[in-house]
Formats: sequence, structure tokens, C-alpha cells
Amino acid sequence: MIQTDTIVAISTPKGEGGIGIVRLSGPKALPISQQMFRSQPPLGQRVRYVEYGQIWAGGQSVDTGVAWFFVGPHSYTGEDTVEISCHGSMLILESVVGEALRLGATSAEPGEFTRRAYLNGRLDLIEAEAVIDLIQASSKASLENAYGQAGGRLSGMVRALKKQVVRALSLLEIGLDFSEEDIDDFGRQAIQDSLREVVDFSSRLADTFEGTKRRQEGYLIALVGRSNVGKSTLLNTLLGEDRAIVTPIPGTTRDLVEGRTIWSGDTVRLVDTAGVRQTDDPIEIEGIKRAAKIAQEADIVFAIFDSSTPWCDDDQAVLDLLPFEKSIFIFNKIDLASLFDRTKLENRSSSVVEISALTEQGIDDLKRETSHRMPLSKDVDGIGISRQRHQDCLFRVVKSTTAAIELLVSGQPDECVVFELREALSSLGEMIGEKTDEDVLDSIFSEFCIGK
Repeated sequence: MIQTDTIVAISTPKGEGGIGIVRLSGPKALPISQQMFRSQPPLGQRVRYVEYGQIWAGGQSVDTGVAWFFVGPHSYTGEDTVEISCHGSMLILESVVGEALRLGATSAEPGEFTRRAYLNGRLDLIEAEAVIDLIQASSKASLENAYGQAGGRLSGMVRALKKQVVRALSLLEIGLDFSEEDIDDFGRQAIQDSLREVVDFSSRLADTFEGTKRRQEGYLIALVGRSNVGKSTLLNTLLGEDRAIVTPIPGTTRDLVEGRTIWSGDTVRLVDTAGVRQTDDPIEIEGIKRAAKIAQEADIVFAIFDSSTPWCDDDQAVLDLLPFEKSIFIFNKIDLASLFDRTKLENRSSSVVEISALTEQGIDDLKRETSHRMPLSKDVDGIGISRQRHQDCLFRVVKSTTAAIELLVSGQPDECVVFELREALSSLGEMIGEKTDEDVLDSIFSEFCIGK
């Protein structure tokens, strides 16, 4: 798809003192840039060669920098593209963009460079979506998954599924077109076996969505315990900052307090909760309800007990709201004399860690135990889908292909089987963007920042 306008945007501003890039893409990218960037030899004479020169805007030189020219279709967008690198002052960058607009360029919309790359066949839709996942990756695992998708691994899987469906479809359609070429029982069984592989692989790939999404957002860890067991101190220690207010007064934390950090390459969301205790304060009561709710939603629960005080009824109230299968029992304040009756907690959790949130004793042990308890990934060959759109497409593939198998087994007319397989093929094509509505594209690329 040929674009008739030339777009411009600040691609990678780094702030004062850093480096910024102004990117132009479209049929007039080079002539516009040649009026703004003066070098010897002139920009464009040496393709993909970095030129050093002066940057002009408003009739005067505003900076020195480097620029390079890519001839379409051998560029990111598939169009003629120029990138001008200059000092990262927003005043300079905005002057350069303003000059490009004066010379006939138009301002790029969010994600428009990547959208053009998709429309010009440089990327399929999965690879285009992975660009924003790369930008937003908050953990090593999310980055690796996004890089795999951007590099075409997920697209390759989808195309392999398409190939299997197309082969089954072509065999059936040959039988419909040429009655003398009817498929024997052995051939029909082979088609069924191949389609079952499609159903199995599509199902497993669809099932990776929840885990991938949770990993992108960060694993949720809830800190639960009665008042004054040290939840807020532990939160601050784990985050390395004073996020939660710490006082000896019971009931200081009344709402959820959240912070993010990275452990062993994974993003974790730590949520401090209201202390669980008997109270008539309606605000505290609501806070305790929220603590119970977040404990059920969490991937892991830190059940915190004060080892320096005796067991009490509030500790039992904490036990009553815990999901034991995902709880780690933490005995805090081990820097003080031990008075807690640990027999009350026997056989309740397989994970027990002793710490002092104040002195940080045992914190490394807690992090290691938490990493071991993280939910296992359901990635397929190292790839997990990251978007609801992908899962919806795969669910439709499973539904249509399963229906096709059932029709084959029951001996229904091949025309009915062909219809279902065409539906499956359409869903796979939609996943990689062979045919996509403008509204869907608008929604996808609206997530991008300007300049990408």
C-alpha cells in the first residue's frame, strides 16, 4: 500500500544532554531532509551511509549531527526513510520537526511508522504488535517473549498451522471437484490426525495467554498479617524505598499499598494490606475485606507472623482468609526473642521463611523461595501469546477444526467439512493480519507512542 504523504516525528528523545532522533518516512523524506541537513557529500548520495553535517531550521543552523538515508522498500517502513540524529534538547528537536512540517511533511500519528511497515508488508500484524511489547517489556522473560514474536517465531507457528489446514482443505476439495479422486479411508484418517494436531497445538498456544499476560503485568504478591507484624516494613525493605508508612500504631495501613520490583528477571507487584484484627472502625473493616480479596487474587501470599509475640485470635483470623496452597509463612522479627507458638501453623504451608524486615536478615532466602514458587510458564516452544486478540483467534480455530473432525468422523458431506476448515483458515489469517478491519488496526496502533 503506497502512502502519498511524508510523516515526521521525534523517534527517540532522551531529554536534555542526550541524543534525539527525528524520523521521516514517505516519498518526500529525502528532498525535505536535504533542505534541513547540509553535508558533503549531500545526504542521499551514499545510501545507508552515515553523513555528518549541519542541521538547519528557520533559516539558520541550529545544531550539528548525523543523518542516514534508507531507500524503500529496504527500510523499516518499506518507504524512503531518513533519520536525523542530533542533541537531545527538546527545543532543537521540536525546531527540526517544525521545519519538516513547514517543508511539507505531516505529523505522524502514534504507531504510524510501524503501521506503515505492516501495510507495506515489512511486518505481519503479530510482529507489529510485538514492537509495543518490546517497548513496554518490564522483565527479562517479557522481553525474550516479545523479541521472539518480533522476530517472527509466533508468526512461523501460525503459518505452520495454516499449512496443515490448507493441505487438509486441498485434499477434500480435490475430492469434491473430481469425484473419481475420492479420498480412501486411510487418507481420511490421515486428515483427521493432522487436524487433531492443529487443535492440540492451537489449544496449548491459546492457554499461554493468561500466564504471559500475568508475567507482563507482574506476578502479584500480597502481604497479609495482623496489625504490627511488620508488613509495611517488609514492603519497604523489598522495594528499597519508603513506600508504606511505618508506625507502632495499629491500623496505620488501611488501604492497599503497591510497589513493583524485579526478582530473578521477573517483575513482581508487592501489595501491602490492612492489618487483620477485630475492629469497629468501618474504614479498617473495608481494608480487611480488600486484604481478603487480594489474597485470593494473588499469585503468592506472604503470610506474616510476629515471632516476638504470642499467638493471638487475630493470627487465627489471618489463617482463616489464607489460600494455603500459594502461601509462604514468614516469621518476622527474628532479631527479637521468640515467643510465638509455631505449632499452631504446623502442616499449613510447605514454605516457611524466617526474617527480620528491620535488619534484612533472611531477605535473600525469602526472595529465593518466592522465585521457586512463581507460577510455571505454559509457553509453547518458548513463546506465549500476549494479546486477547490472539487467544480469540485461536479459540475460533479450535472450534472450527474440532467441528470439522466431528463431521469427518460422522461421515457428513465434505462440503460441510470444507466450510469449517475455511473458517479456521480465516481465523489464522486474521491473527497474522492478512485481512484486518481498520478499526482493529486503529485499536492496535493507538497503544504505540509517537515516533514508533
